[in-house]
Amino acid sequence: MPVVPFWDSPARGIAGSRPEVVKPVVIQERDAMVVALREARLAEAAHFEAALDLRDSKSLRLQILKEDLLPAVQASPEARALFDLTLLPGDPPKLWVDLTSYVVMEPDHRTYRFLQDRQDEREVLFESSDREAAAAAVRRHMAHRLVARERQAASLQQPAPPTGYGTASLFLAWLSGLSFGALALLAAVLYFGVVKF
Repeated sequence: MPVVPFWDSPARGIAGSRPEVVKPVVIQERDAMVVALREARLAEAAHFEAALDLRDSKSLRLQILKEDLLPAVQASPEARALFDLTLLPGDPPKLWVDLTSYVVMEPDHRTYRFLQDRQDEREVLFESSDREAAAAAVRRHMAHRLVARERQAASLQQPAPPTGYGTASLFLAWLSGLSFGALALLAAVLYFGVVKF
């Protein structure tokens, strides 16, 4: 049996067609593209890794600030009831002091920015790269919130002036009405002579 070259075999399709020879220039361009894609992927991975490291450094700085503030919160039961000091991950991570105020590391990873959300705006209460100054600003805010809450509680505890009648006065009014009605009925019966004595 004669040996038939692969390109002339009937299984290949067209007899006499030869496989394409890939030119070296095309191979070099393809290799250059593969190398460029690999470099782009490595650069993007390094960027994401740096972004994660940056977020981790922000979280670590906020965790240290939280540890600085914990003794002030745990010093009184009122402060424990009012302040959370909850560190939430995210982009950017936030250290929530209470329901409306929080600390973020913005605009860079070394600056503490203390913000308070209001109904229609967000107010910057303090901004500094010094952790001790940021902790002092948060403590001042917490003290002002505690004083405002005490003042509100004191205004709620004042006794309200009596607006209605008490139970004893209502009972006496009912008893006097009953006895006056019984006497009036007895007088009417005697007057009209229904009962004779």
